[in-house]
Amino acid sequence: MNTLIISDIHGSYQQLEKVLSTPHAFETLILVGDSLYHGPRNPILKDYNPQKVADLLNAISLSIIAVRGNCDAEVDQMLLDFPMMQDYSQLHTETHSFFITHGHIIEPKDAHTTKADVFISGHTHVPGFNDLNGTLCFNPGSISLPKEGHPPTYGMISNDTLTIYTLDHQVYLQHNL
Repeated sequence: MNTLIISDIHGSYQQLEKVLSTPHAFETLILVGDSLYHGPRNPILKDYNPQKVADLLNAISLSIIAVRGNCDAEVDQMLLDFPMMQDYSQLHTETHSFFITHGHIIEPKDAHTTKADVFISGHTHVPGFNDLNGTLCFNPGSISLPKEGHPPTYGMISNDTLTIYTLDHQVYLQHNL
C-alpha cells in the first residue's frame, strides 16, 4: 500500500502541485484537513487560490480519504467532489490500523483511546513521530505553513514505513512500523 498524506494545504496551489508531482507512486491520498481556507490566524499566501486547489484535488482519480480541519467549512465541501467533513476516518490494512483526524478535536494525547496502531494528525504544522501509550502518532507537517523551523513537508506510507518528505521529495524523517 503506497499512500500519500498531505496536511494543512491552506489554499496553496503551487505547493500542492509540487507534492502531487512526487516521483513516488501512490494508490491512495489522505488529506488531513485544512485544505482550502488559509485560516484567520495565518497569513494569506502569495499562491492562495482555493479554487485551484479544489480543481487539483478533484482531478485525482485515485481513492481519497479526507477529514475536516479547524479551518474547513461546509462551503469548502461545495467545491470538492469527495467527502471531507467527517472529524475522523479509519484505514485498515492487512498489518496495521490507522486513525486519521486533523488533531483539533481528537488530539494526539488521546491517540491510545482510538485503539489504532498509528494516529495520523496535522493541525500543529510540525512534522514528526511520537509514541504515546503504545500508539504511534504521525504528523506529516504542513506543505504551505510549516512551523518551528521545519521545511514544508508531506508524508507517505509505503512497505510498512512512514516517511516524511520535503517538497523536493527528499527524505526528511522516517519511521518503520
